[in-house]
Amino acid sequence: MTVPENYSPSRPVLTRTLLGVFLSALAFPSLARQSGTGNPELAKIKSLAASQHEIVMILLEKKDYAKASAEAAKIFEMKWPADQEPILLKELLFFTDQFLHNDQTMLGLRLIESSTKAFKTPASHVSIWKEKGYLYKGVKQMDKALDCFREAQRLEKSAP
Repeated sequence: MTVPENYSPSRPVLTRTLLGVFLSALAFPSLARQSGTGNPELAKIKSLAASQHEIVMILLEKKDYAKASAEAAKIFEMKWPADQEPILLKELLFFTDQFLHNDQTMLGLRLIESSTKAFKTPASHVSIWKEKGYLYKGVKQMDKALDCFREAQRLEKSAP
């Protein structure tokens, strides 16, 4: 399952939240079930990530946001193959959205900062800069939001 082309983090909150839950349910828990694709190392990473995702979700439900952020960061520290980057990006955007809608935007921003090194493609970096812009906009830090969107735009213009 892929994200619809018209998906944007700027969509209304309900759509983002529902889509995030849907993507999250598809991304990591199902990875553990799909992992027997001939790469035992990837299968192990996917299985670990699925469990880690559930830990984060439980901590979010318990409203233990600081621990949830720390646990989420562990997913992005795993040694993922480059072809798994789109799934990782969806997971990062899902978690930052959760922090935003639980009034924990600064934890979302910290998660982005600590996780950015896991992303190599220009498209991922553009998405990350845009997400940072949405988060800063959500906490009314408009100058920082502008800087983030300008950086995303700069990266898009310079990408091949």
